[in-house]
Amino acid sequence: MSSNEIRTRIRAFLDERLASGAFAPKVDCWLRSVDHDFSRDLGAAGFLGMTWPTEHGGAGRPNTDRLALTEELLRVGAPVTAHWIAERQIGPAVLRAGTEQLKADILPDIIAGRAVIGLGMSEPEAGSDLASVKTRAVPAEGGWILNGHKIWTTQAHNATAMYILARTSVEDKKHQGLSEFIIDMDSPGIEVSPIVDLAGEHHFNEVRYTDVFIPADRLIGTEGEGWKQVIEQLSFERGGPERALSTWVLMPELLAEEQLRTDEGAQRDLGQMVATLAGLRHMYRRIAAALDAGQAPIRLAAASKYLGNTFEKDLIDVARRLVPCPSEPLAEMIQQALWASPAFGIRGGAEDVLLGIVAKLELPRDLSKADPEPKLADPDAQELIELAARVAGGSLLEVNRTPAGTDRMKAVVEELGWTRVSIPETAGGSGGTLTNAATIVRGLARLGVTAELPEHLLAAHEGNGLAGRARDALAALLDAAVLIGAAEGALALTTRHVIEREQFGAPLATIPAVKTWIARMRMQLDLAIEAFDRALEITGETPEAKAGDAEVAAAFAAKAIAAQAGGLVAAQSHQLHGGIGITAEYPLHHLTQLIWARRDTNTTEHQALVALGSMALAGGEPVIWDVLTDSAPRE
Repeated sequence: MSSNEIRTRIRAFLDERLASGAFAPKVDCWLRSVDHDFSRDLGAAGFLGMTWPTEHGGAGRPNTDRLALTEELLRVGAPVTAHWIAERQIGPAVLRAGTEQLKADILPDIIAGRAVIGLGMSEPEAGSDLASVKTRAVPAEGGWILNGHKIWTTQAHNATAMYILARTSVEDKKHQGLSEFIIDMDSPGIEVSPIVDLAGEHHFNEVRYTDVFIPADRLIGTEGEGWKQVIEQLSFERGGPERALSTWVLMPELLAEEQLRTDEGAQRDLGQMVATLAGLRHMYRRIAAALDAGQAPIRLAAASKYLGNTFEKDLIDVARRLVPCPSEPLAEMIQQALWASPAFGIRGGAEDVLLGIVAKLELPRDLSKADPEPKLADPDAQELIELAARVAGGSLLEVNRTPAGTDRMKAVVEELGWTRVSIPETAGGSGGTLTNAATIVRGLARLGVTAELPEHLLAAHEGNGLAGRARDALAALLDAAVLIGAAEGALALTTRHVIEREQFGAPLATIPAVKTWIARMRMQLDLAIEAFDRALEITGETPEAKAGDAEVAAAFAAKAIAAQAGGLVAAQSHQLHGGIGITAEYPLHHLTQLIWARRDTNTTEHQALVALGSMALAGGEPVIWDVLTDSAPRE
C-alpha cells in the first residue's frame, strides 16, 4: 500500500464521520479535541502505530506513510488528542529503548487507541530548559521512588499513564543524571490539579508526585542517559506537520465566506500561505524520509517547528484581513485560534530555544569546527556544484569579472554543453535533467555569476517548443536556482566573517544576536531549498513533459520563497558585515546585487504570489491541498 492509498483510506474514514456528525473540525485539534471512541476507531482501522515493527503490532510502514495520515487528520481538525502523544512520541521511545516487558505492557494499548499518555517534562522552574528538572527518582527495592512537581502537563486528567523525565543522580553537568520512566496514573501518590487556559478550557495540569513507586521495568533505556533520549524524541515532536497545521481548518471556512476579499492584496496574502505551505510540506516529508533512513534531522526539525509556528499564526492574521466582518462560524474559529496561538511558539521548544539549536549547529562553541560551506546530500549534485564553481573561477575572490573574463566563462559554459542541458540529445540538446541544469546555475550563483546560463537554458527550451505558462514556470525555477545559490554564497561568506572578525576582544560569532541572525537566515534558506527541490521533483526531467497547475504553482512558490530568503540573507549579511559590507572592494556585493536583481526578473516575487493566490481562489481548499502544495510523490 502506498502513501497515496493511505490518504484515500483515511479520507474515506474521515468523510464518513464528518457526514454523520461524529465530530466537528476544531482548531488545534491535536491538543484540544479528545474523543476516546475516535482514537479507538483509528486503532481498529490500523491507523495507529503503522510505522512500528509487525512483531509489536505495527505494520512496518515508513514514516512518509504516517505523514500522509497525519496531514489528513490535521487538515480536517479531527479529534486526535487522546492518542496523540502516546502514538507520536512515547511509543517510538519505548520501541527504541524500552525493556521487552515495557513494550508488552504499553504498546498494545497505544496501537488500540486505549492509552492516553501525558508528557511529564516541564516543571515550574524548568520549562524550555528541561535539563534543569528537579523531580527526583531514587532507587528502591524493585524499582524507584519518585518525588516532584510537573506543570503544563497536557491531558494528565485523562491519562492512563505518564511519561516522566526525572533526575536519578546529581552530576557536575545538568544534562547528565537524567532518566526517563513510564508510570501508571492509578499509582498511589499522584495528585492532578487543573490549569485553565485563555479559552477557559482544561487541557493543562499541575501534577505532584509524592513517594510514587515506579517498577524497575518502567525505566526507558539506560539510567542517566535520559537527555540523549529526549533529544531523539524531540525530533518526533518537533518535526511533524502539527507544527504548521494547527489552524489550517480556518482555510476552507475562510474561502467559503461571502464577504471574502478577492482583490490583488488578498490574492497575494493567499499566495503567501500557499507558497510557504508548499515548502513546509516538502520539509516534513524530508524529515520523515530522514527518520526512515535512521537519521536524526535535528536542524530541519527545529526549522520546521519555528517556521511552522509562524505559518499557523500568519494564517490567523490572513483570515482576519481577508474577511474583516466574518460570519459567526468563522469568527468563532478565529477566536479559538487566537486563544490557542500563544502556545504555538512555546510547546515542543520555545522559538528562542529553536534558534539556539540551529545557531549551535552553524556556530558551535568551538568555532574551529564550524563548516560554513553548503554541501548537497547527493554526491553527484555536489560534484556538479563544485565543477560549476571551478568554471566560474574557484572562489568568490578569484572570479574574473572583467568583460574578457566574463566572455571566457560564457565560452567554457557553451563548450561544456551546459546551455543545452535538460534538452534531449534527439532534439539537439546535451541530455541530462532539469535538476542537472538547475544545479549548475545554483553553483555558478554561489560565486555571484550566472554566465547568462538561465537565459540560454530558457531560450533552448523555447526552441524545443516550450511556451506560455510552462515557459514562465521554467524561468521562475531558474530564477530560484540563482537566488538560492547566491544566498548560500552570502550566508557562507557571512558565517566565515563573524567567526574571523573580532569586536571587543571576541569573535562576532560569540554575540547572541549574531548567532540568532545566522540561525534565522539558515532556516529561511532551508525553506527556500525545500520549495525549490519540490518544484524540481514535480516538474520532472524536462519542463516540456508537464505544464499543469501543479508544475506552475511549484515553480512560482519556489521563486517567491527563494526571493524572500535571498532578501533576508542579503539585508542581514550586510548588517553583520558592518561597514566592510558596503564597500565595493569586498566581494559580498557580487552576491547581494545578484539577489536583488533576480527577485524581480521574469515573474516577480509579487506576481508569483498573486498568481498562486488566484489559483487558490479559483480552486478552493481541495486544490490548495492536492495540487498547489501537495508534496507526495506521484504514482
